[in-house]
Amino acid sequence: MRGKKYIWSVILVIVIALLIYFAPVKNSNLTSYNMDIKYSDENKTIIGTETVDFINTDDVKLGEIYLHLYPNAFKDKDNVPFTKEEIGLAYPNGFKPGYIEINKITFDKNVPATYSIDKKTGEILKILLPKKLDKGDRIKFTINFKVQIPPSQGRFGYGKNTVQVTNFYPILSVYDQNGWNNDPYYTLGDPFYSDVSNYTVSLMVPKDMVVASTGVIKSEKSHGNDDALTIDAPNVRDFALVLSPKFKVAEEDVDGIKVKSYYFDEDVGLKALKYASDAIRFYNSYIGKYPYKQYSVAESDFYMGGMEYPNLVFITKDLYTKDNLFNLEYVIAHETAHQWWYGAVGNNEVKEAWLDEGLTEYTTIMYIERYYGKATADAVFKSIISGEFYKFSKANKDDAMVKTLGQFKDWNDYTNIVYNKGAMVFSELRGLIGDEKFKEVLNRYYNQYKYKNATTQNLIDVVDSVTGKDTGGFFAEWLD
Repeated sequence: MRGKKYIWSVILVIVIALLIYFAPVKNSNLTSYNMDIKYSDENKTIIGTETVDFINTDDVKLGEIYLHLYPNAFKDKDNVPFTKEEIGLAYPNGFKPGYIEINKITFDKNVPATYSIDKKTGEILKILLPKKLDKGDRIKFTINFKVQIPPSQGRFGYGKNTVQVTNFYPILSVYDQNGWNNDPYYTLGDPFYSDVSNYTVSLMVPKDMVVASTGVIKSEKSHGNDDALTIDAPNVRDFALVLSPKFKVAEEDVDGIKVKSYYFDEDVGLKALKYASDAIRFYNSYIGKYPYKQYSVAESDFYMGGMEYPNLVFITKDLYTKDNLFNLEYVIAHETAHQWWYGAVGNNEVKEAWLDEGLTEYTTIMYIERYYGKATADAVFKSIISGEFYKFSKANKDDAMVKTLGQFKDWNDYTNIVYNKGAMVFSELRGLIGDEKFKEVLNRYYNQYKYKNATTQNLIDVVDSVTGKDTGGFFAEWLD
């Protein structure tokens, strides 16, 4: 009898531990999105609703709110967010529009909302609130919408093997010291800026469709010809999916984090899993523990190299070859670093893109140093970042780093200034303050601004607090 009681006690402990482990750690003071959506592979559409429980966290009364409708950036061929040189890569099988239709918006008790959509771009949704919200006040509203996914091999679209379902739903603009940030979907860079929120998603997909997702899939049930999934994603600043019926999946536990690789070729897919696991392991030890339960890397019909979303990145299928393993590793290490710099610690990627990209690029160099040694890291830094082609004049205003995406000339200009010059700033800072202080800066910056949006000034303040010195002059020389 004692033996049976002991066994049941052990089972109970295990069950409780599993419940705690998989339970999302939600902050009730965050805005939440509750989505109920269905994907049709035949029509490449998503139909559904989202209920937003919005909380005003600012010291102003709000009488209206704004949301981005990013899919409408893909509606008109002449205005899609690609350069002329990219159109053929983005639409290899010809252009078809992508867009989002807003069918209905209601407040509690099915009260119709008064709303309008920006006529010039169709990318901004304005909703008038029935009463002004003070700081700390909440209001719920529900949006019925339909999304048409385009045949684009960019962030939002589909190719032969995968469907990238990203930036597809109405998402709140950020209200900060500058007011509402209703920037357009710029052609260059990552034109996104969002607050951390809680997401609960009910998703219907065709049977046998494999889903790589932000958050954790909590349940999966069969409903006729469809599969119904429930996904929890607490404390994230966006929600994204990559879908494919052809995905193979491998996973590994790293420091209690489930790292997953979605791929088509097993040899390279397992290499991708190793690179992602190595990156998580190093960044955990150097920056601070990854704050989520799962991280996924997905091979995708995506021509742009790699792209980061919370808990999920997708990597171009062109890198999944044995001849491209170093480039694959570098891109995975870079996109994984974005889980810290963008994912956990956010920033305005429209106005201060250098803050996450420059730090992410230099963190990637530190990954190379960790696993291949300093000599290799220095060689990679010189060849990729600080070579002759990337020399900058600190006095040249065209090289200013803190500016809006629309002020960059082209992709080459953006890459050189935001990625390469940005990485050079952190390399110089490390040399100036030493390895120990540099690590302390990253630790403190991460822990102080996790789940928040940081600014360049916030970073400078952290450096000053760690070093006990005024480093404003150092940053001004590089950035302004």
